[in-house]
Amino acid sequence: MAKRIRDEQTLDLFEHKHLFPVETPRELGSALDFNSTLSRAMSRALDEAREHGRDRYDVAARMSEILGQEVSKGMLDAYTSTARDTHTISAVRFKAFVRATGCLWLWKVYLDGEGLTLLMGEEALHAQASLAEKRAKALLDEARQLRARAPLEISRGGRR
Repeated sequence: MAKRIRDEQTLDLFEHKHLFPVETPRELGSALDFNSTLSRAMSRALDEAREHGRDRYDVAARMSEILGQEVSKGMLDAYTSTARDTHTISAVRFKAFVRATGCLWLWKVYLDGEGLTLLMGEEALHAQASLAEKRAKALLDEARQLRARAPLEISRGGRR
């Protein structure tokens, strides 16, 4: 009898829930909780950026370049301090921060609790392909239903 070898490269068809969890919006916590969570995540992102050779000064300079206005290391320190609850980052500055650090995972933190799943790159292409296949199937179903209602013979002109 042949020994079965498990294919480790092919994902399990029934494990999709773990790949793309379906979420629903949750009750909003307080704004202070969100700011604290975001500050800690941004601090982790700065640590990751430093591991890749970009210190806080580099991130601030890149943000300044992206925004067209001065962003200082001190501002980054304030944004990432959980103790300074009066210094919150705006959405446009957050977007620049994500680009400056290269930490795209920050979007998941930002959107957490909103019932959204973030897809990037090839994941997004696969999702779009699946959507196109679903639309194509719906159009084929509609065409079948229309054909079923159509008469078998088509009359031409005024003849009946």
